[in-house]
Amino acid sequence: MRTSARSDVSRLMLRLTYAVDTWKCIYPKQAYSSVGGGFERDFMTEIIEPSVDIMAFAKLDKRHALKIPYRDEHGILREYEVDFLIKTKDTIYLVETKGDRDMEKATVAVKARAARRWCEIASGVKPPIEQPEKWEYLLISEGLFKQNRHLSFEPFIPVCRNLRDHVIKTYESSVNS
Repeated sequence: MRTSARSDVSRLMLRLTYAVDTWKCIYPKQAYSSVGGGFERDFMTEIIEPSVDIMAFAKLDKRHALKIPYRDEHGILREYEVDFLIKTKDTIYLVETKGDRDMEKATVAVKARAARRWCEIASGVKPPIEQPEKWEYLLISEGLFKQNRHLSFEPFIPVCRNLRDHVIKTYESSVNS
């Protein structure tokens, strides 16, 4: 597989039956989970690759160093690994894809809150290389994707923001009551 000086990950091991061809990534193929990964596959092939507003992306896995610290609903310190990193002209998005069955879990809200805060802090740091300074976290549920799969990435953003903010607000309301 091709590699690039823009990545410390020299090689990605993946099963070709669970990978898609990519043109907006430094890797020629991106893997998705063999169990329940159809949503990730469809998101890559139907939204990311065809969207003219997306300049580059990566499907992150455990080999990448981007880990967001957070405390789970029991106060235990953990690390959150977001599904996708997506670069547009003005913003770098951390994007999490979630099945509908998981949207009510407290962990989803706690991770979303931590990632949103991480992006706020990252947006205040001048990048060492030429790239957008703004970072934003987005949450996409499978149902939301299916209802809007005809959209390109840019129109998806406000819908994902609304979902993210709703999940966080609902969790905070339940904790504070």
